Amino acid sequence: MIEERNIMKSIKWLFWGWLIVVLVINVVPLGNELNRDLTAKRFIFRLDYVVHSLTFLAFAWIWVFGKIKNVRWYKSYEVLKFCGIVFVSAIGVELLQIIIPYRTFNPMDMMANLFGAILCILFILISHREHRRHRKEIIATENTE
Repeated sequence: MIEERNIMKSIKWLFWGWLIVVLVINVVPLGNELNRDLTAKRFIFRLDYVVHSLTFLAFAWIWVFGKIKNVRWYKSYEVLKFCGIVFVSAIGVELLQIIIPYRTFNPMDMMANLFGAILCILFILISHREHRRHRKEIIATENTE
């Protein structure tokens, strides 16, 4: 029981730790290697847009991992709160760059963040629906026995 509680706490720390990592990555200046163009002249697509999306999509994997380990993220409205934090973070992390003098706000980066956050939210909603359906099947099976 104590070990299970420690696993749950560790997974919750994974969520907050990853959020801190995303925040630090967006505040600390990095090299321009990720800003290379990946496409033709008409449509500019940079590698850092993919990185922005993947950083927020990682929250979906943290959610799923938590559900595998039976983590209850919040006492009520856990899906709404978890998704809300991810969505607000996707916006806030990029808006933070407006007030940091050595960083530059880029609306395309914010769109990439939001794309990753929306994909994350979709995965979470699908995962939550499937998890509930699976639990109902287990309960139905137990009641018939």
